[in-house]
Amino acid sequence: MATEIHQFEALIPAGTPANAPVTIELGQANYEIESVDVEVPPGPSGLMEFYIALSGQQWIPFESGSFIRWNGKSGSWNTENQTVNGGWEVVGFNTGTYDHTVTVRFHTNPIPSPSTPDDTGPVVPNIVFISTPTSADVVLL
Repeated sequence: MATEIHQFEALIPAGTPANAPVTIELGQANYEIESVDVEVPPGPSGLMEFYIALSGQQWIPFESGSFIRWNGKSGSWNTENQTVNGGWEVVGFNTGTYDHTVTVRFHTNPIPSPSTPDDTGPVVPNIVFISTPTSADVVLL
């Protein structure tokens, strides 16, 4: 279960043409992301479309060049077994006369930093050896 939720509002300005979509960077830090929620409030009426990108590569929807056209809708995507972090973007256009917003929520866990040894000396692992008697035939060649 995610320990943090980070929310971003990506405003797609009115009059942004489809052949020149705007890119809104989402200031996501270095986290393991369990899932991504996306929400579009009512209003765009098919005039605003977008996709979610990760490091410049289209991610939701997966098909390159396709856009999401929502009006009063939301969806969620699990990112299980994927380590993903910063570089998230909303790319979209809006041919209408009003600005529209795409809300993106990341359900995250911080990536643990590697621990450093302290000054008490080297770390000695606690290894337990278990000896189990077995019978075996020994063959000498």
